[in-house]
Amino acid sequence: MLPNLLTALRLLALPFLVWAVLADAGWIALALFLGAGLTDVLDGWIARRFGLTSAFGAMFDLLADRMLTLVSLGVLMAVGAFPGAWIAVPLLLIARNFAVAGLQQAQPERDFNYPPIEHPKIVLNFLGVSLLLAPVGTQTAGLWLLAASAAASVATVALYARRAAPNFTFSHREKVGPAPKGVSGA
Repeated sequence: MLPNLLTALRLLALPFLVWAVLADAGWIALALFLGAGLTDVLDGWIARRFGLTSAFGAMFDLLADRMLTLVSLGVLMAVGAFPGAWIAVPLLLIARNFAVAGLQQAQPERDFNYPPIEHPKIVLNFLGVSLLLAPVGTQTAGLWLLAASAAASVATVALYARRAAPNFTFSHREKVGPAPKGVSGA
């Protein structure tokens, strides 16, 4: 399926993105990051347009998106792109990815419906990383865009937590009582 192939290309680009950032090849890093972003747009559009959506494709796309975020922020932290207190920004964005992944596990059928604020947050994140990668003196703007993305991330975690809260109730075993004698509780 073409959408999953595009998603796989996004994942395969990650080691090259890391190499480009570490080698101080800013234009190559930017091109790889923009290309990865393009595959993200295309895989979803193609899947929806041609009826090629699947549970695996949705999960695979989400995994690739999170890996792109984690790897790009991680390598930018490694090269010192977040001076001083700015280091809190990528740490918050990374923590948000783990928090949301955990909260989604509490959702029935692993709710992947995004709240409306998610799209502007993604755009801010994408633009911020792009500006940090671009070797043209746009780092300050990139930091502020990522800070705005981090602020929106706090809101998305709150929304996901609110959605998941009803599912943080008693487990089935707690509702029905202890297991009958001779039956394992595991």
